[in-house]
Amino acid sequence: MMGGLFTGGLLAAAETAGTLTAREFDWPESPLGWLVLVGGGLAVAAWVVWWYVRDTVEVSRVWRVVLSGLRLAVLGGLLVVALNPQDRTQKLSYHPSRVAFLVDTSLSMRHPAKTGDGSSTPAGGPSRAAVVQDLLERTPVLAELRKQHEVSIYTFDSALEGPQRVFGWTPETPPEGMAPSTSNGPEPAATWSDWLEPRGLESRLGETLNELIRQLAGRTLSGIVVISDGASNAGIDPTTAHDRAISSKTRLVTIGVGSTEAPVNLAVSDIQTPTDVQLGDPFEITAFLQAQGFVGKSVQVELLAKSDRDAEPALVEEQEATLGQDGVPVEVKFPQNPTQAGKVQYVVRVKTVGGQIEANHEDNQQSVSVNVFDRPTRVLLVAGGPQRDYQFVRNMLFRHKSIEVDVYLQTAEAGTSQESRNLLFAFPETREQLFEYDVIIAFDPDWKKVPAASREMLSEWVFNEAGGLVLVAGEVYTAQLAQSANPDATDGADDLSPLREMSPVLLTSYISAAQFDQPHDQPWPIQFTPEGQRAGFLQLTDNPVTSVARWKDFPGFYRCFPTNGAKAGATILARLADPRSTAEAQILMASQFYGQGRTFYLGSAEMWRLRAIDENDYDRFWIKSIREAGQGRMKRGTRRGMLLPENRRLVLGQTARVRARLLDARFQPLESDAVTLDVTDPTGRPLVPARKLARDASRPGEYTGDFRASLPGVYKLELEVPESRDQITEEITVVLPKLEDENIRQNSRLLTDLAAETGGSYLTIDEAATKLAGLLPSKGEPFLVDERLRTLWDRSWVMYLLVALLSLEWLIRKLLKLA
Repeated sequence: MMGGLFTGGLLAAAETAGTLTAREFDWPESPLGWLVLVGGGLAVAAWVVWWYVRDTVEVSRVWRVVLSGLRLAVLGGLLVVALNPQDRTQKLSYHPSRVAFLVDTSLSMRHPAKTGDGSSTPAGGPSRAAVVQDLLERTPVLAELRKQHEVSIYTFDSALEGPQRVFGWTPETPPEGMAPSTSNGPEPAATWSDWLEPRGLESRLGETLNELIRQLAGRTLSGIVVISDGASNAGIDPTTAHDRAISSKTRLVTIGVGSTEAPVNLAVSDIQTPTDVQLGDPFEITAFLQAQGFVGKSVQVELLAKSDRDAEPALVEEQEATLGQDGVPVEVKFPQNPTQAGKVQYVVRVKTVGGQIEANHEDNQQSVSVNVFDRPTRVLLVAGGPQRDYQFVRNMLFRHKSIEVDVYLQTAEAGTSQESRNLLFAFPETREQLFEYDVIIAFDPDWKKVPAASREMLSEWVFNEAGGLVLVAGEVYTAQLAQSANPDATDGADDLSPLREMSPVLLTSYISAAQFDQPHDQPWPIQFTPEGQRAGFLQLTDNPVTSVARWKDFPGFYRCFPTNGAKAGATILARLADPRSTAEAQILMASQFYGQGRTFYLGSAEMWRLRAIDENDYDRFWIKSIREAGQGRMKRGTRRGMLLPENRRLVLGQTARVRARLLDARFQPLESDAVTLDVTDPTGRPLVPARKLARDASRPGEYTGDFRASLPGVYKLELEVPESRDQITEEITVVLPKLEDENIRQNSRLLTDLAAETGGSYLTIDEAATKLAGLLPSKGEPFLVDERLRTLWDRSWVMYLLVALLSLEWLIRKLLKLA
């Protein structure tokens, strides 16, 4: 049995086959060395003989030979020591041949191995990963390979993982001269389901294969077996790995998984709906269907809903849709009008009609959550005078059940009556007063009557507290807003720059540009930009087509305040088609995000003319505009804080970054080192430990943190506002990525080209069990391992022998009375 395994899979343990012992000397390695050794030795020997012949001339021949022999024996012993005689003992061992499996674990491997053709060929069945597991676990392919090779299992998706396991070499007949293997006990069970579970968001086939070749290439590598559906949607091109395999003489065998036929499939690709809706306000759920192989066929689309009080989703509505060309989205809309407040989970599910078979049923439904809130929207109307639009909007909002309206009419005096909850005689002066409102609509007010501190506070309310500001231009005070700040002002009382910064457009101070000196006896139609046509809050009806027709019936406005264009980042929604304008058509509607809040600009105070078409159109325009501007505030749940996920819809595996904006009881930025965010995953289990949001040193009152979205579904976020009983909640939806589902057809062409010219071949999953072992010849090779090196001369008896020979020579010379 092998003595051990090299975990990197690069060197196998060797079998004991026996030992070899060889005697070695340090012989000269060059002709000059041999010349010195032989010539020098002969010269020394000749000198010794010549010297002893002369020295022993007076003794007999026998003693002459004895004394010369003793001296030559000593010299011979020293020569042997100089040649360093040693015995080298070596073990004969064996490097077994190696084979590596590289198995795809990207999410595309969760699709069925057979996709079907939509009619007779069955779809579904085991997934591609299950088929691969069956090949490696339940067929003899692994056992057959182990008879000749050591087998390593690697996996890949976006990165190379492994080896997950190295299966040792178990030959039936050891190579000639090798000792039979001995067992060290049973092998641990292989956890195939854990190793091969599809989990990767992308397939980097070329990159991971290139890295594996770099790690394993060598003389004993028989080949690398790639098991995949051929998806390669990230990283370097697989041809790079193919070229490296050829240059390193690495054999590649590819095994294709999945059908090579075009799959027949039906999917709900996306759902669009608002995340927060005011109770009683209608909205739409729009589902987009995509299909392959269903051209001209009808499908059934169901909308189901589940509230916190329901155990299971209930059917709300059902529609039939006809599919068009392959891959072209089909839009299905479900109008909704909520009657109860709370969180509602809507599920859109699509079913085939007529028993048509499809490849993958996992993508036949999607869900989305909508928060229906019944907290009234707090609106403050600020007006420089009782103009018509102000009066109509005031009366309409006062009657609306889900809106509470306060009024600051700058021309009002004590005793004046206005249809509102509260009549103010000054702009809110404290944070507590101002931060009670969600939306402020300014009808051409005199901003110089608002204290500078209040203007700064208004800017902070929009920027940091997600307030919504609607600016309606007029002919009286908007001109002073357009003028530059008064350079002579020392206390900032005339500095209106905070208001100008919040405006989405650049107002012009040249009143003549508005052609006020020309007669305005003709209305000019509204020209909506593409962005304005797509803006839902500007649609007068539930149907976009009829809404466009309704706007076309509206004659338009007589005047529009002049502008010098929109600011960077602002969105122009509509222009007034007045041909007398000296430049391009003047901006009538525009909007922009200002920090956390939003501002909306209306360049004319003549929207009341829309009532001539339909009073409901007028009411709908203003209600939807207020909802649009105040959506940031309405999502807060509490006026002292809000959760701001960087993205409310993430792809599985991404990091969810969360920012919280928190105020203390005085509506000042909260001062705390950190706050606790409770996160509940889609299975209902809280993330432990609870996440901490750390204070952002550059933004007072703001806290940031993150967590990794490791499960698909809805994550619930909860944060308790310190020093209060308020709780802020939010949700983040995590979806599976589309990258691995864009093309689920096996790319057999890529797998075939990958194995070409490497000595390997392409096999189907059905051929692999019988043909794979024959494509991978053994590349094992024997080798010698030095175990021991024993020096022969380094012994005590050698020294004693040389000393004895010299002593005997000295004694004989004394007895013979030689010098």
